[in-house]
Amino acid sequence: MKRIFLLICIAALTTGVALAEPADGGKALSVRTFQFKYKDVDRAAAIIKPLLSAQGSLSMQPSERSLVITDRPENLSAIASALEEFDSAPRPLKLSIRLVMASRTETPSRIADELSDVAPKLAMLRYNSVESLGQAAIESREGDAGAVELANGYRAEFRLGEYDPASKTISIPDFKLSKQQDSQVKELYKASLNLKVGQTLILAATRQGQRAVVVVLSARK
Repeated sequence: MKRIFLLICIAALTTGVALAEPADGGKALSVRTFQFKYKDVDRAAAIIKPLLSAQGSLSMQPSERSLVITDRPENLSAIASALEEFDSAPRPLKLSIRLVMASRTETPSRIADELSDVAPKLAMLRYNSVESLGQAAIESREGDAGAVELANGYRAEFRLGEYDPASKTISIPDFKLSKQQDSQVKELYKASLNLKVGQTLILAATRQGQRAVVVVLSARK
């Protein structure tokens, strides 16, 4: 009788353990706190939310510049790597700004060597004549603002945002192109941009009939 009672108890305990096991096979959740030195907590939260598992959660502590994340251990490892890359010192970047006068003419102009990468793209817009209006190469870093004087009274102003390692883009939330005309400064172009590092971005700043002033931007790390 005692033996039968013992077997019943063992069966009951075994059944209780099985019911208590999580559906994922019993993997426990872990908790980690991540402190940020350079970047904002809310921006970090937006980046890692897609990395959380179905069981994962996060809590922001803005006053302490930290995130408390609960998730599976293997998921926390991936999140830690992403956050380590995200919370880095402002990255140095080299920004190239070129101004080009593009025209539609009966006789195509000779393409200067420094415009050989731009001319084919402008040809797709039926501009067969291109002329440089000035260029500048600026060494800057995330978060910096700057301005550069170009030829013929043109002036470019910019502010660099954050570099996104996932898309390899740098945000330029405030880019402006203006021109000094007599005693007045005329704003020609203003935009918020996302510039992919290593690629060239072409922007039509102004159009006048068969001519256009074109801004050519590129960035390198």
